[in-house]
Amino acid sequence: MIHHTSGGTFAEAIDGLTGDPSFRAWLTNQLRAAPFRAFRWETPAVTAPMLGRPFEFVLVEDRHLARRPDLRSFAEHFQPDADVVAFPSLGRDAVLIAPCPQGDPARYAHLGVFVREAPPAQIDALWARVGREVSARIAANPAPVWTSTAGGGVAWLHVRLDDRPKYYVHLPYADPRS
Repeated sequence: MIHHTSGGTFAEAIDGLTGDPSFRAWLTNQLRAAPFRAFRWETPAVTAPMLGRPFEFVLVEDRHLARRPDLRSFAEHFQPDADVVAFPSLGRDAVLIAPCPQGDPARYAHLGVFVREAPPAQIDALWARVGREVSARIAANPAPVWTSTAGGGVAWLHVRLDDRPKYYVHLPYADPRS
């Protein structure tokens, strides 16, 4: 496991994701440098009152994610002219943000391969969409939001915005007060 901090707050990180290409590039470079081929990305829960806390995340190696990508599970949500889409999970308890297929499907199996092999503009678009969706979620709902990737069920990269730490493996982040 690798723990990262940006030196800034959650508010600054969300603003950076939404509107600062250099912050998005910094985040992408942190992930590219991970010594693991495949990993989960997890952040602590955040609410509006917690936005002043330091932004942090962990990368947790998960070799199970390095497998054949599943083009079918999210196919109904993919749009031919979009880099990235956001849609509710099957249980409607999370928002999923996923890149649309462009070229070799293997680059979409998990976050590690995506940040290393996907088109740079699409990587940037994913982070910008994550920032917009997290910002909107915090503004609309006072409950904590957990932002992460998992991928154990569907082998296609998707960032999860959850009402609970459904698939978290870094247990300290599963606590909403962490």
